[in-house]
Amino acid sequence: MSNFSDPLLASIASRLDDADPGIRRVAVLDLVDSPEAEAVDLLIRALSDADEAVRMEAAKVIDEFEPRDMMGALVDALTSADKNVKNAAANALADLKDVSAAPALIEALKVDDPFVLSSILRSLKQLKIKDARPHALTLLSHADSGVRREAVSVLGYLQETDNLPQLMSIAASDSDAEVRRTAIGALVYADSAQVAKALVSGLSDENWQVRVEATKGLGRLNVQSAIDDLIAATNDSMWQVQEKAAEALGKIGSTQAIAALRSCLDNPISNLRKAAVAALGEIAHPDCMDLIDIALNDNDPDVRKLARWAKDQVEASISAEGE
Repeated sequence: MSNFSDPLLASIASRLDDADPGIRRVAVLDLVDSPEAEAVDLLIRALSDADEAVRMEAAKVIDEFEPRDMMGALVDALTSADKNVKNAAANALADLKDVSAAPALIEALKVDDPFVLSSILRSLKQLKIKDARPHALTLLSHADSGVRREAVSVLGYLQETDNLPQLMSIAASDSDAEVRRTAIGALVYADSAQVAKALVSGLSDENWQVRVEATKGLGRLNVQSAIDDLIAATNDSMWQVQEKAAEALGKIGSTQAIAALRSCLDNPISNLRKAAVAALGEIAHPDCMDLIDIALNDNDPDVRKLARWAKDQVEASISAEGE
């Protein structure tokens, strides 16, 4: 890398090839004082350095460059034959949260390389610009599941009601479980009445991680109409789903859930027992006390600690009603 007309850049290029990572790290620091347009390629090279400290220093230096100066080189680097360079460029793009970079990013969506498309969409997601919407909608039907997942994320971050039909359709029918899970998670910005049916449908998805996402969404949106479905989910074949169902029932705070939480307290998975006890504390009804007493004798100290908290919550609720 000796073909730089600028003496400083020539020196930096030479030092970035040095066997000593300490010398390479100092060379990265010197990039801050270099002509920006020419220094970008060297910075990208440093982002894929074999030494973690050098890569971290390069990531910090990015902030000293104008995003518009970085954008073209980073997008070009996405097509590099070197996997480390590609990944470094993708991560750098995701960190450049500057709306001035949006036109260049959208222009880059004209290619059909899944890695490039996914990287660009991930960067656009952070910017939350409406101009990305039509491109994300188009890419919902892309053959690559990673591209579809990132397109879903773009639409979710925009939080626009007009995107709900497409997101609900993807949540119900996409062939890839991770895309369905991402779509389910993206629905939580909506009014519960708009997406309750889609979230409940997610409880019967064949993939347990999708079911987990659906239970989380129902609890976050406080979907009262889903209480029976969440109670059924406390008997799911996967304890992770049971755990999130218990948490959701606690958030909703319905006394209907108390009996269902009893079976969770018998589960050998302590995380599930903790979720059940926490839910009892959030419901804070006198009828919870029998189950809380059971949890007070649990063999896990964290469960017992939560049980004491839950007991205090119930007693405080009873006291407040008596005033």
